[in-house]
Amino acid sequence: MDALERNRSLYSDLWRHYDVFPHDGWHAWREMAPFVDGKRALDVGCGKFPRVPTGGNFFVDLSQAALVALAARGGRCVRAALPLPFPDGAFDAVCLFEVIEHVDDDRALLAEAARVLRKGGVLFASCPMNPDYWTSYDGVMGHVRRYRAGELRDALGSAGFTVEKTCARHDRMDRWFGALFGFGVKRLPRLTARIVERYLPRVAAIADEWRDGDDMADAERRGGITLRARRGNE
Repeated sequence: MDALERNRSLYSDLWRHYDVFPHDGWHAWREMAPFVDGKRALDVGCGKFPRVPTGGNFFVDLSQAALVALAARGGRCVRAALPLPFPDGAFDAVCLFEVIEHVDDDRALLAEAARVLRKGGVLFASCPMNPDYWTSYDGVMGHVRRYRAGELRDALGSAGFTVEKTCARHDRMDRWFGALFGFGVKRLPRLTARIVERYLPRVAAIADEWRDGDDMADAERRGGITLRARRGNE
């Protein structure tokens, strides 16, 4: 089974157990707002955790349950994978939060994100880093990889993106906890969802520091990154 089918199977069921989390509950929203508010934005693969306002913005996901919930809040939703079902240069901002680590061909996804962005548009993305931190939780959640800094920078550059700002964040688990969390997601999804939803507001609001430039060394050390990149004008 390829990554697309694994993720379709997993998340079609998983998102049924969650409520929609508000976009402004994430710390990254303070960085994103000037580039997204009042603009045309696309959020890819967010499930029920949108990173942009649902009203009037566009959402692509594999989970019908997630798309129905977002549409009920004014989202313009499409169930799709690659290629993205939008014309060239359709958006001012594209979001790929916790998505690129899930796909077999991450460069194809980034190229599609660049294609649907206008020239000079911005990409916001996040992903886990450092394969030394891999646990069974990564496998259960459908991750294909954790990135080294150079790998991520090269993948973004190959799609024509220049990283402008990064935010290193803690995204690593002890192996025993990864195994326990992965078991919960797989075998006790409803209970695990209730636990996640209880702690998510506190975790999502952690004010990690944003830094100018494309240095990802600290992100690799800490295990995760959120970033802002810009599509070139070519």
